[in-house]
Amino acid sequence: MDSSSKSSDISEKRIEDVRQDIEQASLDDDDYPPELVKKTLRQIDLRMLPLLGLLYSIALIDRTNLGIARVAGMQVDLRLDLGDRYSIASCLYFVPYIILQLPSNVVLRWLGARTWLTICVTGWGVAQLGMGFVPKWGYLVLCRVFLGIFEVTDAMSTED
Repeated sequence: MDSSSKSSDISEKRIEDVRQDIEQASLDDDDYPPELVKKTLRQIDLRMLPLLGLLYSIALIDRTNLGIARVAGMQVDLRLDLGDRYSIASCLYFVPYIILQLPSNVVLRWLGARTWLTICVTGWGVAQLGMGFVPKWGYLVLCRVFLGIFEVTDAMSTED
């Protein structure tokens, strides 16, 4: 068969035919050998679990960090004793954290786990670092909001 007849055969295929071919060629989980599935899951566990465990540990420290910093003198420096400033800074973290749960999953599917987790962990670190250098309580609130935005991946990464 010459190349011109091959190309005409390929171009005559319709989209429905291609979809049927793809559906027939796709493998189910049952089609993979059990030892390959076990080996693949073990490799994923060995690479991802230590990293996620470290991130969860640091996130736990972060959640208690604001209270510890308040006792250590941040209340005096940023005048958090006026009105409800401390409560506002503490609570505004949860607003984007709750609101952005579903949109974060959409972005995860769009960008991919590697890119999205890299963006969120880097942004989370910058926001956390920024909290250490805030001169006014308004900047502290802003850093807490960014922290809530970037920390949304903590809950999201365990849902899939």
